[in-house]
Amino acid sequence: MSHKMSRRRFLQSAAAATLALYSGRVRAFQPTPAPDTPDDDTFDWYADPPLVEEMRANLENFIGTYKMALDFRCFNRRHDELFRIQINAYDLFPVASCFKAMVVLYYFLNVPEDEWEASPVTALYRMAVYSDNVATGVVLDNVSRRVSGPENAIEKFNNFLRLTVGLMNGMHTWNWEGAPTRGLSDPRYAPSINTGRVVWKGENYYQVDNVFNAADLSRAHDFVTRGEFFTQSPHFRRAARATKELLSIPADNGYRSPIERVFPEGYTGKDGVLPSDNLEIGRVVNDAGTLYLGDHTYILVLMAAGESESLVLDTLREVANRIDTYEELGDGR
Repeated sequence: MSHKMSRRRFLQSAAAATLALYSGRVRAFQPTPAPDTPDDDTFDWYADPPLVEEMRANLENFIGTYKMALDFRCFNRRHDELFRIQINAYDLFPVASCFKAMVVLYYFLNVPEDEWEASPVTALYRMAVYSDNVATGVVLDNVSRRVSGPENAIEKFNNFLRLTVGLMNGMHTWNWEGAPTRGLSDPRYAPSINTGRVVWKGENYYQVDNVFNAADLSRAHDFVTRGEFFTQSPHFRRAARATKELLSIPADNGYRSPIERVFPEGYTGKDGVLPSDNLEIGRVVNDAGTLYLGDHTYILVLMAAGESESLVLDTLREVANRIDTYEELGDGR
């Protein structure tokens, strides 16, 4: 069974609980449903149509026993969630650089707007567009100085992920040489078999500093993608829009993320790749972002560890085929 969220459920869990942090007490935005759309109270948002069930079964079969995770969501023009397909979505994986998308939002929410700096020469731009690791530490350090409290820069960022965005996971360290965050850590997210914060592959587990799951990354992009439309906070709306704009800029060095290679237009997101010699578990290829295709918006997160990049691309092409069918035939309701 999928766990879709209608507009009302999203507003109750996101706007009231988290976006309210940026607008005082936010009243949920609940427009009257359009005449051709069933009301949330009478419509069964938990029943997938046959086309989606077929899509789910096909993707489950395609991924099989590979060390991969998928979180795949679809929204209509009114920002209702139409379906959610999750495969291994709560398994932990090395996050690589995908978390940097949330650092962008963290920056725009905590730095005064008249001080926003996102030109190509800034650390924020280098982090978001070129995945500069030292620049990432600079941004985390700079923003933390604007956030009250005795916690270090990693802990403050994790508090934002946990309390504002509503994620289960966070960063243990960002120990990149030359970064001002080097030597800092958050013991709440330390890798440990005792707490389950390890990455499993078959019967073996691996301790990795920074692990997330696909469901977390998908929720993070949902928070930005739909949050812009549901919030009544002008500040949050401008921060969400600025985040989307920056995460939509392709690198001018010819690099394209795995999702961008399969969906060349309409991608807003952040990928992450770790070579096989960096981690005992092997090569890590992740991508997480939002696609704007036709009348639908899709959030797509794919995480892989110890699998080839060609397999990741083949899986994304399979998702693309399913999207083509869905766009052609509709949801079957």
